[in-house]
Amino acid sequence: MGLSVTQFRDCQETQGDGFTVLADEEVVLTSKGDSKLAIPLRRIRVLRHEDAKELSLLANDMTRSAVEIGRLYKLRWQIELLFRWLKQHLKIRKFLGRNENAIKLQIFAALIAYLLLRLAAAAFKIKFDILRFADLVRALLLCRRRLAAIDLAPPVNPSRKRDRSSPNQLAFRYV
Repeated sequence: MGLSVTQFRDCQETQGDGFTVLADEEVVLTSKGDSKLAIPLRRIRVLRHEDAKELSLLANDMTRSAVEIGRLYKLRWQIELLFRWLKQHLKIRKFLGRNENAIKLQIFAALIAYLLLRLAAAAFKIKFDILRFADLVRALLLCRRRLAAIDLAPPVNPSRKRDRSSPNQLAFRYV
């Protein structure tokens, strides 16, 4: 399946926020079979300024300008990046509720937990990655341990008392 250009559209404005519109074309999907898409399509080719990469945007909006569609795609990509960040850093794999309020509450709770972890890491001058720190806190949540020493190995037997006396001292033991 490919695209076949049916008409080139004029672009009055070519400069967008961080990109340049190279071409605005009306296209149709081409295939070997008899499957046809009934809606008109546009392919807008843009050049990103940050990495000089050319992108092709496919849209069915025939009324907006190419720069407007480029801006909409850029805003949508920012939303995708936000959700990727939420999944990676806040460990939200799925939403527990389906309504807007439930989703907002889950995101806010995860953000608060993440910010508290960042504040704790800054207060105790934790040097390793925040994701590693979050994993250690999660694993050792119910263990009694100093936060500054969370990455150190646990003591061999913490319930056994250590002999703190000097070998040159006389020790009294009750029998």
